[in-house]
Amino acid sequence: MPTCKNCGRKWSWFDSIKKLLRFRKKMKCNHCGEIQYQSTSSRNTTSLFVLFPIITIPFSVLFNLSPTSVLLLELAIIVVVILLMPFFLKLTDKDEPIW
Repeated sequence: MPTCKNCGRKWSWFDSIKKLLRFRKKMKCNHCGEIQYQSTSSRNTTSLFVLFPIITIPFSVLFNLSPTSVLLLELAIIVVVILLMPFFLKLTDKDEPIW
């Protein structure tokens, strides 16, 4: 779980998921109120996770899966990705460039 760079307290999984799903650059710490940002390495890692549902589409065509199976597979992957993203969230106290 991410740790605030200002107060050093860990964010809960629920708080992390709420902050990530808002798609905002700034994230306010619930403990100290300071603004935190997602680190560059964390941003790169989580953006790779978002690609997993897209990558599975060619495999579903290759194995000739039915549209219902593909939809259920994609939904399951999306849920797993969203549930895992807070574990890879790292915080920094300054806004870092993407590259």
